[in-house]
Amino acid sequence: MKSYLKGIAIFNKSGQKRFVKLEDGVNIITGDSKTGKSALIEIIDYCLCSSRCTIPKGIITEFGNIFSILLVVNDKCLVIGRNSWEQGGKMFINIESTDFTVEKLDYSYFNKVFIPSKQVQYQIEKELGLSVTNLEDDDPDGKGKRASLRNMVSFMFQHQNLMASKFALFYRFSDYYKRLDVIEQFPIFAGIIGQQYYTKLLKLNELQKKLKRLKKGEEKNSNVQNKLKSELESLFEDYYSLIGVYFQNGKSIKQLTKLSNELPKIDLSSYYSKETIRRYEELNMKINALRDEERDLVLKICNLKDTNNVGEEYIGTLNQIKEESEVYRPQRDKYCCPLCGNQCEDIHKIKEDLKSATQWLDKEIKISSRYSNNFLEDIRKLEMEKDRVDSEIRRTYGKIKYIERNYINSDKLKHLEDKVNYAKAKIRLYIETLEHGFLDNNNDDIINLEEEINLLKNQIDEFDVDTKINSAKFKISENMNKLAKTMDFEEDFKPTNLVFDIETFDLYHQKDSKKTYLSEMGSGANWVSCHIVLFLSLLKYFTEQKNKSPMPLILFFDQPSQVYFPQGIQDSEQVDNDDISTKDIEAVNNMYKTIFDEIENINKTTNINPQIIIVDHVDGNQLIEKEKFIKFTRKDWRGGSAFI
Repeated sequence: MKSYLKGIAIFNKSGQKRFVKLEDGVNIITGDSKTGKSALIEIIDYCLCSSRCTIPKGIITEFGNIFSILLVVNDKCLVIGRNSWEQGGKMFINIESTDFTVEKLDYSYFNKVFIPSKQVQYQIEKELGLSVTNLEDDDPDGKGKRASLRNMVSFMFQHQNLMASKFALFYRFSDYYKRLDVIEQFPIFAGIIGQQYYTKLLKLNELQKKLKRLKKGEEKNSNVQNKLKSELESLFEDYYSLIGVYFQNGKSIKQLTKLSNELPKIDLSSYYSKETIRRYEELNMKINALRDEERDLVLKICNLKDTNNVGEEYIGTLNQIKEESEVYRPQRDKYCCPLCGNQCEDIHKIKEDLKSATQWLDKEIKISSRYSNNFLEDIRKLEMEKDRVDSEIRRTYGKIKYIERNYINSDKLKHLEDKVNYAKAKIRLYIETLEHGFLDNNNDDIINLEEEINLLKNQIDEFDVDTKINSAKFKISENMNKLAKTMDFEEDFKPTNLVFDIETFDLYHQKDSKKTYLSEMGSGANWVSCHIVLFLSLLKYFTEQKNKSPMPLILFFDQPSQVYFPQGIQDSEQVDNDDISTKDIEAVNNMYKTIFDEIENINKTTNINPQIIIVDHVDGNQLIEKEKFIKFTRKDWRGGSAFI
């Protein structure tokens, strides 16, 4: 996916504008301290739906009434605006074509009603293709846990106080729960898994919980049965004593169950019990309503599955058409007649029609894929509801059969003497409890559940998540060590063998069996080098995933040279200052060369130019890479010049 920031702009209440124009690839903003360089990262974060405003208080917040960014995503430009925090922090979003520029943006553009930031966040996530809307099933609101844009920013921002930190690698990892969420959602951002994987995982968790309950119930049943046997014998003794017959103890539950159907009788007076009939009819009405509900759910599930299958076939057909159309993609912008040399307008029109059709095809594939993911989640929820209705049908049916077995005999109801009837009813209650009631034999249900669980596990294994994550770990670590060769690491860590642990998001240097974590390394040069090689490698990995990954291909470094020049090199005369060594200048030069070369290499290998924004004190005049540094410089705030 191609994505980058095209510009940053802020407006005051009078409509005055301050802006920075940006491009894909490398962007450098240099200048003196207190010119607003570091505020840019906070403005971007604020416009990406942050739940708080961390734009530095002062001249920028006093000036700013609306903060805005232009975010390009493939063939669209998202114009995102946000009111100042004092004005409520509500947001604005509109979609333009990619030829829209920050210069065209003015105060009157934001003429629509501003809406809550969450609504804008969901729309940005939709445009990025971040479609995982349910990660877990224990949300009390039943809305599910979403993969979030706000967790993506941890891969995008390296603030000034984070850039050379030995205690922290990622933005806002001081929040323990945010750290867990970012780590958990990395496979989604990397394009390794999507909603289909989580839908199956959620269903597996539900079935495993149900299996656990059934097995626990079976164990409990065994203990209860022993107690019920003792009480059942006592009930038989009571019954036999009432009818004046001797009862011999020592019978098994099976014998007692059989005997309960052959109890000696006394004189009976037959009559019809209105209450029993009322209860029987009530239960039959209930089970009919439940069966109607079950039929409706089955119909909805079948319709959704059919729709989903049609959608998948439709997507497959579109992809096939797209592949076939690639063969006929025009090879040049203009076609001329080989005889007269005039431009062939008919062929040009066909080329433009083919281009429009291809754009429509890409858009249709993206929209269809998004709806296909939504169908899977709806199907899962409907199947859960159907399971609940089926369970209620079984319980109600059991009650109906109980009444039929105990009170209805052909066309009349039997009435026993009060005491004998009561004693016999208690015997039947205990027998039913042992055979059918809350001590149902769950063996068949357990076997069926175990088979379904094994099938789901096999389907989940087909995603091969562990292999893909290990591959990501290897690629990221391998690229880090390639980049580290041109960075300023101490001799103790050469040759570098850096490892990024994707399960914990820790970075360490491994030598033999010894691991040296970032926090255990000395020297700011080691720390800043680790940050740079890691985040460049992450940027490369996300870029290589292309359309599989929804991650914005944006990286922001805030003053990476601060370890060497806390205030930067203000002018060429400072090179003669003894405080600034040639070695430090060389280290900064190598740092920038590594960044420039890596972005260029990513562009060559993927045909996608990821964006890196660097704000720094240095002006590049003393660097060997001076020419490229100046080429990539978008703003130079020196000599009184500043953002505001």
